Amino acid sequence: MPGFNQALADELSQVMGDIAEAKPGKMFGMPGYKVNGKLAVGVFENTVVAKLGPERAKALIGQQGIGTFEPMPGRAWKDWVAIESGLKQHQALLEEAVRYVAENS
Repeated sequence: MPGFNQALADELSQVMGDIAEAKPGKMFGMPGYKVNGKLAVGVFENTVVAKLGPERAKALIGQQGIGTFEPMPGRAWKDWVAIESGLKQHQALLEEAVRYVAENS
């Protein structure tokens, strides 16, 4: 089972601290934030992943610091993006993920 970057998890915790709707939790043993029991944002290896829906994810992938989330090579999760760098600059996307999951769960 893949691990996760603890320093990144700590950084995510600081960024997510102001988003009351998201509750800390775990998914597959990795830290994340849930809304209504559904994962919205999490840490996977050395990236933060966020659930934004298929259309929004497709529009964002390729922008600076945002890539496809493939937990297994060749198996992209179409609703998710991987935030590969600049976590603080992508805080609005994390908040958007929380809203998306709240509205779609």
